[in-house]
Amino acid sequence: MKTILDLLYVGVQLLRLVLSACIVVSTFLFFNGMDRFMASDFEFALMTLPVFVFWVFAFIALNRILGVIKCCKHLNYFSQPNAQSIKFLAYVLIVYAIGVPFLEFMFKIVELGRLEFSFVIDIEYSFISHLALGLILLLLAKIVERGRELEVDQELTI
Repeated sequence: MKTILDLLYVGVQLLRLVLSACIVVSTFLFFNGMDRFMASDFEFALMTLPVFVFWVFAFIALNRILGVIKCCKHLNYFSQPNAQSIKFLAYVLIVYAIGVPFLEFMFKIVELGRLEFSFVIDIEYSFISHLALGLILLLLAKIVERGRELEVDQELTI
């Protein structure tokens, strides 16, 4: 179990490194080299702002998950911050699952200038997996909260 937690910890650290690089590069491009990439500053900002905001929330969620991994290493599975961190990650995934397909849908409509039925079908397929994972994480957060309540009740009865 300790090896799995160590590997998970390293994986989360690598994801944090990649996300921080993405945030820094997009911020640098926004302030310094935008005229080479996009004709309009406003258009570039509208296209990249949702992605940038998601990256920031994902980075915050990964920071919180590091605390969960550390608590699990110390065999404290049902601590209150664990449930809150898992719930926050679930909310980030649910927002991602709902937001990204609709942004892609809007960009396709703007790019092609027409609405096609296949665009609507693409929305359904693209958000099912992330939405399901977010809902599973919400369920896991409830399980951790309930485990914490049972742990406190057990300490009080002893």
